[in-house]
Formats: sequence, C-alpha cells, structure tokens
Amino acid sequence: MTAPKSLLRPALVSFSALALLGGCTITPGTDTLAQTDPLEKFNRKVWNINSKADKLVMQPVAKYYNKKVPEPVRKAIIRIFANLEEPFNAINNLLQGKPYLAGKNIARLAINTTVGIGGIRDTATKIGVVSTVEDFGQTMARWGMNGGPYFVLPFMGPTTMRDAVGTGIAQWADPFSYCVRECHFVPNAATYAIAVVSVVKMRAQMAESGADSFLESSLDPYAAARSAFLQHRRAQIMDQDAPGNKSSNAAITDADLSSSGLDDTSSTSTSTGDPALDNAVADLESKAKGNDTPTPSQTSQTSQTSQTSQTSQTSQTSQTSQTSQTSQTSQTSQTSQTVNMKEKSEQAITAPTEKTISPDPEKKSLPSPENSDLGQKKP
Repeated sequence: MTAPKSLLRPALVSFSALALLGGCTITPGTDTLAQTDPLEKFNRKVWNINSKADKLVMQPVAKYYNKKVPEPVRKAIIRIFANLEEPFNAINNLLQGKPYLAGKNIARLAINTTVGIGGIRDTATKIGVVSTVEDFGQTMARWGMNGGPYFVLPFMGPTTMRDAVGTGIAQWADPFSYCVRECHFVPNAATYAIAVVSVVKMRAQMAESGADSFLESSLDPYAAARSAFLQHRRAQIMDQDAPGNKSSNAAITDADLSSSGLDDTSSTSTSTGDPALDNAVADLESKAKGNDTPTPSQTSQTSQTSQTSQTSQTSQTSQTSQTSQTSQTSQTSQTSQTVNMKEKSEQAITAPTEKTISPDPEKKSLPSPENSDLGQKKP
C-alpha cells in the first residue's frame, strides 16, 4: 500500500503544477513553420497514398454505413463516443486554467451517463450545459509550444509535430483510451470493435458533411486540406470554435466564461453531433464560399447605390407630389372660373331687358290732330 501512495503524491503535485501553469497568461504557440510546409514533397506522396486507400476502402465503407445504418443510430453512436471523451476534455480544460469549463465537462458526463442513458441522448445540451472539446495538443499550444512542421501521417491524415505528440500522450492520459487498452474486463474483440467503429464513424461524418465534394472541387486538394486543417486548429487553440469564447490571446478567467454565453444551445439543424467535426466542416465551407463574401469596397458601393436609389425615389416622390398638387390647384382654379362664368350667364339671362330712352330736347312734340288748326273747320 505504500508504493501506490508514493507514486500518487508526485503525480498530484505535478498535476497541480500543470494546472497552475495553465492559468498563467502565456502567449499561445503559433503554426508559422507548419504554414511554410518544409516537408511538402514527402507529405504529398503520403497524401496520394492515403487518397487512393481512402477511395478504395474508406469511402465505400462510409457510404454503406450512412446508407444502411439509420440516422438515429448513427447520432446515438456519435453521442456515446462524445460522452466517453468528456473526462479527457475536463483534464485539458483544467490544465489550460479553465476550471469552469472543466466543471461543465464533468457535469455533462454525469447528466448524459445517467439521464441520457450512457450518452445515447444529449440531455446536457438540452438543459444548457454545452460541451467544449479539448485535446492535449491544444493544451500544449496554450502553454506556448509552437506547432512545428506540418506533415501527413500514413492512413491517419494531416497533423503537426505538436499534435502528434499530443495524440501519443492522449493514449495514456485519456481515461477512456487507457481503459479500453488496459482494463481486463473489456474483451479484446470489443477493443477492436470500438476502434473500428470510431474510425468508420469519423469517416462517415466527413462524407455526410460534404468534405469529399469540397476536396474534389478544389484545384489543389492537398493545399486546401492543409489550409483548412491549420485554420481549424488555430480556432480550437484560441477558443474561437465554441459559441461565446473570446477571440483575444488573453487568458480566459472563470468570470469571463460564466458570462460568455456558452449556455446558449442555439445551433443549426445540420449539426453532425460532433462539435470538432462541425467546426472543421464550417471551416471548409467558409473557405469554399470565401469568394462569395462581399469585400468592404463592395459593401460601400452597395450602400452608396442604395442611398442613391433612395434619394432618386424620394426626388421622384417629391416631384410627383408637387405635380399632383399643381394639377389639383389648376383643376380647382378652372372649376372656380367655370362656376363664375355660369353665375354671370344666369344673371345675364334673368336681368330685365328694358332700355331707358332719354328725351331728346331737340325734337318737338307734334300737335295732335284734334288740336291742330288743320283739323278745325271754319265756320
């Protein structure tokens, strides 16, 4: 009993020191060397071998898996594996100085294992406890370790020197991977079956997400895959792949994370169920649609065009209004003139037509026949 205690105490001290180191403000490592790709000739040869093997074996298997296995079953398998990875996510969050997220990983494990029936249902996400996927490669990057050269592993795909070391350490530090390999109550057949299902699951998710179509449509699939991988890994390292995470290089504190909105469960309906794969697919789609994104100058031109159109419409509306008002005024004036003319016409018709004849002073009145001398007879 003394031997395990003597081994446990240094392990706890080392773990505590690493956790404290993760909480320090350290500039994350970069991938400058990986971007230059000094091993490109070797990587392209391995890429061609992997592509041929993928087309002969993995693509047909992935298509058959997606066709024959019902979608609810595929989703359940993804959730089960994601639930088994939560302990290692918690360890890496703690080593990076983010105990708040580590606590959420443990809470997700407890909720989905019990209420979610071993992870078949993602009950934790429904109640607002969102997963944050972390690996040891990200942890070393947060400690300031650079990525090193980019290279393609046979039958495994792209990686960097830092991520390759992190993957090797995970085989011993990840509780799930360690138990699958070392726990005696797990049969060997089950161990192999878990490994095969895990690989087929990941390849089927890539096929379903449209990554194959993106690579086939690229002029240089190797360069496109390299760029997408490095961008996605950088987003993971800087915690830009999860909703509410900050994009700055500053250390993320518990207070920042508690108010960062990570409990927001809103997501698109096209999610595959694996946050890491969803983010990789999003990076591929954003790169494919990069030419469709309007530039600032295009946005400015669009804004100016919109303003010009609105000004033109306003001017036309004003002119139309003025024309309408002028037309209405003209019609009113004409109507008034017509009414006045009618009134004058009626007055002219109804007025007396008698003419006053003034007496002419020059004219003398003629004597009447009775008073004239001509009309009288002489006696």
